[in-house]
Amino acid sequence: MAAQLVELEENFFNCPICLDSFKDPKLLPCLHRYCRGCVKPEVDKSDDKVKCPLCKQECDKPTDGVDGFKTDFHTRNVVEYIQLKKSVAAEEVRKCIGCSNELQVAAFCFKCRGFICRKCHEIHENSGMTRDHKEHILALKDVKDKHLTLEKLGSLKEAPSCSEHPEKLAEICCVDCDNLPICVVCGQYENHKGHTIRGVRELAAEERKKIEHSMKALREQDGNVRGFPAKLAEARKSLEVNITETKARIRSQYNKEVGKLNEKERESVGLLAKHKAEIDRKEREVVADLNRQRERELKTVNDKYDKCVSEAKAKAADERGGKDTAASKTKDMLTKKRSYLENELSDSFSSVDHQGNTNMKTFGELSDQSTHRIQRYDNFVAVVTSVLASRDHWTDVSCLPDMNVSSKQLIEDAKKEFPEIAALSKVTTKAITPVFAPKANPSPIINRDDFKSDADYEKYVKEHLRIGMTLRCRKANQGVQEGDTGKVIEFDWWNNLNPICQWQRLGGTLVVSYSDVEIVDQGIRVGSKVRLQRSAVNPSRDQEGGNPRSVGRVTATDGKNCTVVFPTKKQWKGLLSDVEQVLLLRRSAFQDDSSYSAYVRDTIGVGMAVRCYKDDGMAKVGDIGTVTMIDDSDPGQLRIEVKWQRRGEAHWVKHSSLEILGLRLLSESLIAAGATYTLLDEDVPGLCYSLKLSCHRDTSQIRATI
Repeated sequence: MAAQLVELEENFFNCPICLDSFKDPKLLPCLHRYCRGCVKPEVDKSDDKVKCPLCKQECDKPTDGVDGFKTDFHTRNVVEYIQLKKSVAAEEVRKCIGCSNELQVAAFCFKCRGFICRKCHEIHENSGMTRDHKEHILALKDVKDKHLTLEKLGSLKEAPSCSEHPEKLAEICCVDCDNLPICVVCGQYENHKGHTIRGVRELAAEERKKIEHSMKALREQDGNVRGFPAKLAEARKSLEVNITETKARIRSQYNKEVGKLNEKERESVGLLAKHKAEIDRKEREVVADLNRQRERELKTVNDKYDKCVSEAKAKAADERGGKDTAASKTKDMLTKKRSYLENELSDSFSSVDHQGNTNMKTFGELSDQSTHRIQRYDNFVAVVTSVLASRDHWTDVSCLPDMNVSSKQLIEDAKKEFPEIAALSKVTTKAITPVFAPKANPSPIINRDDFKSDADYEKYVKEHLRIGMTLRCRKANQGVQEGDTGKVIEFDWWNNLNPICQWQRLGGTLVVSYSDVEIVDQGIRVGSKVRLQRSAVNPSRDQEGGNPRSVGRVTATDGKNCTVVFPTKKQWKGLLSDVEQVLLLRRSAFQDDSSYSAYVRDTIGVGMAVRCYKDDGMAKVGDIGTVTMIDDSDPGQLRIEVKWQRRGEAHWVKHSSLEILGLRLLSESLIAAGATYTLLDEDVPGLCYSLKLSCHRDTSQIRATI
């Protein structure tokens, strides 16, 4: 590692701020160096943190300001050599420190810190008083030698002075004081007595070993650091392509939906003309029939037939007006949908552009971070290589500890992979909303057995399925168990328009294929059990205390609005979209207790009849009661207040201890042996059961006779 001085770029030893040779260079923790006078304004105006002007890395501000940063003696010595080299190259005449004559000098003594002429050079090396200077003299012919190494230059320097006794040369280092050069007196008797004292050669060897290990680890990350800009450029290119493709896909969707609107408008105009032509035809036929009758009958009844003709024409005029009104409404509806579609297109493009601009900005920030990281990496390698090449023990113990500290953070930064680049190269946006919902099927449900093949039934389901219908899973599909029932909440436009359902057993939403389901219910109708959706619960509506947990029965509906009677017999009127259907399933329909417990958690409501099927506090197995209150502060485990018929008291239990009967208790008397009860079967409207119960005080068993 005997690096030649000519291999180092001269501007490597220039201050990045003043762009001139270093003057009293100060070393920051990131290993960037600046003239003391250049970096002092940056340090003085900083509060607690000082930011490096080059790599922007922050470090703590020393208590004594810029003087708290280490002086880079190694760089200062190399700068002196560079200035010496320039003087020799210019053949400057200097004053000899030996004879004080203005002569062309022949050497430079690093111990005397001055130039000497050729005659004084020989005396300087042979005189008994200056014989020990011989190892510190650099002949100017060596300065011209292009093979002069940092190691050779380092050997010319003498040991630094003791920090406490400047007149003495340092012989040892105090490890506790940041490898401070001191003399033996300081180490044994004065300020550094009791500190950890090490010899400079031993300490330098140890520090070299540490920095060589750090350099090895850092070089292993060379490919990752230098290859990151290419990864960043590739991801940026992928983002630009994705933005273009996404806009093209949305534009295609938009054009397709506009085509549907135009086709619908043409159908509407054609249908209007057809209806008018039919009305005109009927009018002509009626008028012709009436005229023929009038001609056959007596003149005395002419007035009667004239009246009939007038009524027929008036009816036709009314029908024409009705069709015109309907056509006008259809046209207004199509205009509004087209406007909404154009707004959606604009919003989608805006969303894509916003995401693209945001991601591009992030790419710029990552690119800046990458540039700073490479600068810090190159600077670190250059500085460490320079120090190691000098092979000067004092330089090693002074510089290498700080370099080892800096290398740890640099290695951690070099290992960063930035996995978010893949996500930044993509943009997402919602699909264009269909202008027409799937066609409704007003006809009765047709069973699977009525079809000759699965393909025919699948086609029937595709044509008749609509939002709000209830489906049953015919075979296990992507986590949905066979026999599970769910309500259609929307259609997956990116997956062949397959239905997305809220599944009872699964306790969540999942998309399934048409071929794996069958229709079991057409949605909410008279007699359906429903509860208010949470979005519909507010004081402005006429509802049962604003409680979304209450379950009621639909008593009337016109396809848009409905009337619901809740357990308190209070009526609620509102939109069908404000309620959700509740399917009551028996415990035997579930494969395990955990699945049934999740179903109870999502379905149970105030007013339901329940049975305790495992002991829970005061509630015993077999107890029957009515839900009076639900605490859902913990969604994972509901607390249910139940008024138990056996004791006539209300107690709190966990939802996982209950079984929904699907029956509502009408009698409120205390349960006792011989007591008679009335139960209402909610699944069969108008059907009630009269039960005579017998029980034992010390058991949980109940026997009932209907």
